[in-house]
Amino acid sequence: MTKRSVKNYYLNRRLSSDKVLFLVIIILRLRGIIFLIRFMTEHLVNKNMPRTQEQNEEIKQKTRKQIRDAALVVFAHKGFHGSSMSDIAKKAGISKGLAYNYFSGKKDLAESVLKSFEEPFKEMTVIFDTYDDPYKIIELLIKGTINQIKQNEEYWRLYLSFLTQIEMAEMAKTVTHDIVVLVISKMEKLFRKIGLPNPKAEAYILGAILDGIPLDYLMDKENYPINSVEKRLLQNYSKEILSQRAKN
Repeated sequence: MTKRSVKNYYLNRRLSSDKVLFLVIIILRLRGIIFLIRFMTEHLVNKNMPRTQEQNEEIKQKTRKQIRDAALVVFAHKGFHGSSMSDIAKKAGISKGLAYNYFSGKKDLAESVLKSFEEPFKEMTVIFDTYDDPYKIIELLIKGTINQIKQNEEYWRLYLSFLTQIEMAEMAKTVTHDIVVLVISKMEKLFRKIGLPNPKAEAYILGAILDGIPLDYLMDKENYPINSVEKRLLQNYSKEILSQRAKN
C-alpha cells in the first residue's frame, strides 16, 4: 500500500468516526429537546389546570392552621392584649389581609386556638371506653396528661395567661367546659367502680392536681421535678393504694 493509499484510508476512517460522533451529538440533542418540550408542556398544563375543590379545601385548612399555630406562639409570649393581627400575620409569614380572610379578629383566633386543643384531650378520653380496668385507666390518664403538658407548652402558657384576664378567662372556660365536664364525670365513675366513699370529690381532687401541674411546671421549668411528680402520682393512685382506701 502506497503512502497516499494509507493516508486516504485513515482520512476516510476519521471522516466515518466524525460522522458517527456527529450523529450521536444530534441524537442526544434531539432527546434533550424532546425532554424539555415534554417537561414544559406538563408543567404548563399542571400550572394552568384549575384546582379541584378538595385541593382548595386542603390549602385553606393548611393556611388556617398556619395562622393558628403562629397565634399560639404570639399569644403565649406577648399575651392576648399585647398581640396584634400584624404580629400574628408576620409570624405566619403571610399578609395581615390574608389573616383577616380566615379570622375576623384576635378573639375569633384565640377561640380557634383553644378549640384546636380539644382534640388531643378528646382522643385521650378514649381510654375510658377502651379499658375495663379502672386502675389502668387512671394510670394512663396521669401519664397522658403529663405527656400533654410536656409536648404542648405553648398551649399551656396561653391557657394559663388567659385565666389571669377576666375577658379571656371566660372564653377559656366556655371553650374547655364540655371536655372538662366529660373527664370529671368519667373519673367519678371510675372511683365509684373502685369503691371510694366520695367518688365525685375524688374526681375533682385528681382533676385539680392535674390542672395545677402545668402552672408550677411552667413557672420554674428548670427546677420542677415533673418526672418525679408523675411517679409519685402513679404511686398514690396505684391499685394497691386505692384498694386499701376503698376498704377503709
